[in-house]
Order: sequence, then structure tokens, then C-alpha cells
Amino acid sequence: MEYGEDGTPVYVNELTALNQELRNLCADLLLQKGESPEEEAEILVTLFKGYDTMLFNFSSENEQVIQELLDRSMTVLEKLPASVLKCQLLLECFEQTGDEELITSLGTVLDVMSIM
Repeated sequence: MEYGEDGTPVYVNELTALNQELRNLCADLLLQKGESPEEEAEILVTLFKGYDTMLFNFSSENEQVIQELLDRSMTVLEKLPASVLKCQLLLECFEQTGDEELITSLGTVLDVMSIM
């Protein structure tokens, strides 16, 4: 048994149902592509957060989805101007890969933003 934000108990069957609902929402959102780099980045950040939140998220299918998200992210990062959204996407990608170059890129974006 777990406890919800309001302190009331959340039972395993409820938790499983919530997890399945999140999985379905992410699957639907995964099919969406942004009409602009900013919209695509918002979708990707949301998907990374959704997949990170899911319980029992360790499957080869999810690994493929995360790789697809990373590939889409690398494409959109090249098109995004320096912004908080770009920083969020860089951090999500770093969390998945541990690639230090992403942190270096983040530092560069923050430097550019501080000049603005």
C-alpha cells in the first residue's frame, strides 16, 4: 500500500490502473509530432517525464521508445534557440544517457541566456 498526495491510501490495484492510464496517454502522445521545434520539444519533455514516472518501466519496448525519443530530441535540439525549454530537453536527454556533452551544451545555452 502506498499513500497519495492527500495522505489517503492508494492500493496496488489503483496504482496499477493509474500506471496503465499513464502508459496509454504516453503511447497516444508518442504518435504526435510538433508543428514547430518548440512544440516538438514540449512533447518530448512530457514523454520523458511520463516514461520516467511509470512503474515497472524496464522492458526492451520501453528502451526502444526512449531511444526514439533521444533521436527525435537530437534533431530538435539543433533547431531550438537558447531557452528554458532547450535546457529542459537537454537535462532529460542527459538523465537518459549520462552524456557529459549534453551538460556542456546546457552550460553554453545558460551562458547565452544570461547575455540576453
